[in-house]
Amino acid sequence: MTSEEIEITDEDVKVPIAKLVANDKKRVKIKDMADYYDIFFAVEKTTFFYWESHPNITDRDVINAFNSIIQDFDNQKEGTLASEILKGVKAILILRKRNKKRDYTSGEITSCISLLINLAKEHKSSDGIGYLKWIKTFFEGDMPITKEEIIRYIIKNEI
Repeated sequence: MTSEEIEITDEDVKVPIAKLVANDKKRVKIKDMADYYDIFFAVEKTTFFYWESHPNITDRDVINAFNSIIQDFDNQKEGTLASEILKGVKAILILRKRNKKRDYTSGEITSCISLLINLAKEHKSSDGIGYLKWIKTFFEGDMPITKEEIIRYIIKNEI
């Protein structure tokens, strides 16, 4: 595949999400995040990049953006976290179509976002950025592995 075939433009991601997903709003129980790795990656990587350029956002802002997306996939104010996340998700959905992979349903996308809301709430901290620190740790490749590392991480970042 050439770079022209995989390039996603700003125009591409303006398409309504309904044109990129199968028409089924039924939510699903996500047993393994790996089944939707590309959606989770798009949402969390976009959130991480947005935080880097908007360092004053908090987990509450992220949760509000996630809730806003669930309420309305297509009508987010340009430049907001919700808008940027949806561009990332739409880019993944476009690539899946181009690569002839199964279309996700709108219910699956909603289920992914709902799961991330729960994760964000679990990673709360006194400074209000526990979840943001968690995704930063993930994308910087510094995830705790051992029980001791996990305990140290929680004490340092989430208490």
